[in-house]
Amino acid sequence: MKLMILLTFSLLPLSTFSSEKEVLQTIQSLGSQLKKELKSSMRKSPVNAIETCHIQAPKISSELSTKDLKIGRVSFKNRNPDNKPKDWMISYMEDFHIKKIKSPYLVVQIDSKTKGLIKPIVTAPLCLTCHGENISTPIQHKIKKLYPNDKATGYKIGQIRGFFWATYKE
Repeated sequence: MKLMILLTFSLLPLSTFSSEKEVLQTIQSLGSQLKKELKSSMRKSPVNAIETCHIQAPKISSELSTKDLKIGRVSFKNRNPDNKPKDWMISYMEDFHIKKIKSPYLVVQIDSKTKGLIKPIVTAPLCLTCHGENISTPIQHKIKKLYPNDKATGYKIGQIRGFFWATYKE
């Protein structure tokens, strides 16, 4: 009987039981990997960092995503048009911006089997090089070339620049 129970449980698809902790760790990994890539590129030149972000951010998000866990970044003032908010995110993002939500992240029920998590990205000093108010001309040109409809500038330290997001199966 014990063998039958063990075999039954070993056949269950464990990947569908993502926990909030696992999701947060995956988002942390996305942020850490992207920050590492950007810092390395910034040492060469800030213009390089824009190219790196353009290529590496979607790649890292894709590599960390699974069948049951999707992650990415989103903003109302997006640089990449693929990073527009999905319907389930909008009211929560607005609430974070107007400080109705003070927690470090929020988990919501999207449907009967899927949860969503959003976590603010707070503007740090490093971010201002490409997302601040006084962006150098070479950086502006590179941004315009890669993102003709860029809206992701004008930020100050401490402002919410966007959000990490995840959807995952319970």
